[in-house]
Amino acid sequence: MSTYPPRSSEMIAVVSRAGEIRERHRGEITVHAGLSRYLRTAARVELPAPVCFAWDTAPDPATLPKEPDTGRPQILRVRITPAGRPSGGCHVEVRPFTPEERSGLTGRELQVLTLVACGLTNPDIATRLTVSRRTAATHVERLLHKLGVTSRAAATAIALDRDLFTLPVRGELTGLPSLGPLRLEAAVRDNPGGPSALGAPRRRVTRPRPLVIGAVYPSAGDWFGDGLQMEQGTRLAVDEINERGGVAGRRIEHIPLRVNIQDGRAMQHAIERLVGEDVDAITTGYTLQRSRDSLSAQFLPAATAGSPLLHHSTSASAADLIADESDTFSNVFQVCGRESVYGIGFVRTLTTLRDSGAWRPASNRLQVFDTDDTDMTTFTPSAIEAAERAGWRPAVEHISSFSPDWTTVIQRIRDLDPAAVMVAHFTAAQLAAFVRQFRREPSDALLYALYSPSVPQFLDQADGRAEGLLWATVSGVYGDNFGHEFERRFLQRFGSASGLSSAGIRYDMIHLLAAAWSQCDSPHDTEEVNRVLRRIVHRGVNGSYHFGSPDQTNLVYPDQTTDPSIAQAHLVYQVQDGHHHIIAPAPYSTAPFRPTA
Repeated sequence: MSTYPPRSSEMIAVVSRAGEIRERHRGEITVHAGLSRYLRTAARVELPAPVCFAWDTAPDPATLPKEPDTGRPQILRVRITPAGRPSGGCHVEVRPFTPEERSGLTGRELQVLTLVACGLTNPDIATRLTVSRRTAATHVERLLHKLGVTSRAAATAIALDRDLFTLPVRGELTGLPSLGPLRLEAAVRDNPGGPSALGAPRRRVTRPRPLVIGAVYPSAGDWFGDGLQMEQGTRLAVDEINERGGVAGRRIEHIPLRVNIQDGRAMQHAIERLVGEDVDAITTGYTLQRSRDSLSAQFLPAATAGSPLLHHSTSASAADLIADESDTFSNVFQVCGRESVYGIGFVRTLTTLRDSGAWRPASNRLQVFDTDDTDMTTFTPSAIEAAERAGWRPAVEHISSFSPDWTTVIQRIRDLDPAAVMVAHFTAAQLAAFVRQFRREPSDALLYALYSPSVPQFLDQADGRAEGLLWATVSGVYGDNFGHEFERRFLQRFGSASGLSSAGIRYDMIHLLAAAWSQCDSPHDTEEVNRVLRRIVHRGVNGSYHFGSPDQTNLVYPDQTTDPSIAQAHLVYQVQDGHHHIIAPAPYSTAPFRPTA
């Protein structure tokens, strides 16, 4: 990895008028191909005075050094000084431009500051960067705050004084002020051997700017395996779309971030970082900090930028937040149902099995162990009322979301002797531990779990004790041709089986975004993209998606709608012969229910 001298006064290269670069240490300059062309142009045109500017290495190869703290492409501080006659050429000083020296401005914010220093308005900046006016305004507001100034004139003065003017400049140079870096930029564009700036007229066809998706995944702990499924589902979708030519010729790029999902501030900072990268959309999974206030703080950075944020947090809190504050969070979409439908589905499933004669319960007692997280209640008063109307006698207790006492839970089951037990715990390893312990003593109670068995490791963790287990998810891979083809391609791509929820939903999220972008005149216009997302219906491997309701949350079939073409099915699986089979609802079942006794 290349390193650079700590002092700007140390010359590290000489460039001759013929364009030969003689470096103090081999590779310090020539590794930056784009910058080298600017230096050779500077040597040929015989600059009348030194030129100082910032250079973002992002377009250069990914093997170049990154900033140690942020992991972002390094930004360099460049000073070119004319060597004078008779030799001509120039002397070059280059060193890393530390985040502190540039007031924490990102590469994109430096681009925006440069256009501000050129006297451009926010609409002009938006046009040059192919972003919405709202995004451009957000960038300007953020950089003014970081520089500690309140006016564009003050920001311009700082840009010139601190050498924050950044090359290359986006767009045409006509009408821009006659500044040293701009004169060099013009010389490079006029030079047949030099590069054309992004956005400048070119004789050859250029690739359109890619569409960038920033994604947040669980970083560690019991959720790491599920996070890996999420990332692999995303990568598969991105690769498939790019192999087909992208979205209207635009490639999709993927920026993954891994965070502690138990920490709401970490989630917020991850989204802030992705917004700073000027991504075109953000996808997240579930967060374990899902109170209304915490979700508001997590979503706000994306809401301010306007970029679509798609998440699968199965959260009633998120749905209510979006419905109540639609003006602020109009760009936030929940691509699965509310967790509160799980209890209704439990009652519906048991009632159907009982009434059809497929299952003969020993009693009408139901035992529900719901989470103690009040923002994650699955067995609501509506579910209790539905159970009682169907002739059941439900009893509800609460268990820890992170470290449940399974010994006490199992003893309570023995004491009550219910016909069926629902356990609302969302960690695969923890649920597997409960199943192993429960199966040590025979019981006629029908076990019913939520989501966790969708993780591929669950059956191995349960050590063969999960036979007969029922479990449900409001976002699961269908057992049809869509689902089977997805599972085949996933296995071929990664050499391991996909799970039954997270990989599929992340795969669908990318295709959902691609479908929306393809229907927009400008896929970088976030307001238009959000409008399209609210309008379209997309059929994915985990069902159908439609965000036309005020809470912009996907509907659940059959608990919230009888129309499966605009909803995801509330799938109920049973473990039979060591495999997961869908037993409900019709028409998505792949096997009949099998009594366990």
